[in-house]
Amino acid sequence: MKGTTIAELGNGNRPLDMITYHKDGRAFLLLANSRRGVMKIPTEGAGGAEAITSPVQGTKGIGYETIAGLKGVVQMDKLDDGHAVILTQGTDGAMNLDTVDLP
Repeated sequence: MKGTTIAELGNGNRPLDMITYHKDGRAFLLLANSRRGVMKIPTEGAGGAEAITSPVQGTKGIGYETIAGLKGVVQMDKLDDGHAVILTQGTDGAMNLDTVDLP
């Protein structure tokens, strides 16, 4: 299997979990990662996106929106068509389980 890089989301960034969902007739990928919070990435046009073939400074490719209200997310799953279950870790190490509206 061979993949094609179509998004560079930042150096040193490690994906932790992701879910797909639909909202307002559009498809999205919600990605929790280690350094840049939770990203909402539209999937329209991903199949035809330009490949990234050389090193990148910063970010490049498919755009994303950082969801400022979701901090410390380490795991998530889709609960229903409008909600997700998230596991967050606070700065003190405490873990919390919550439900949130899909952005």
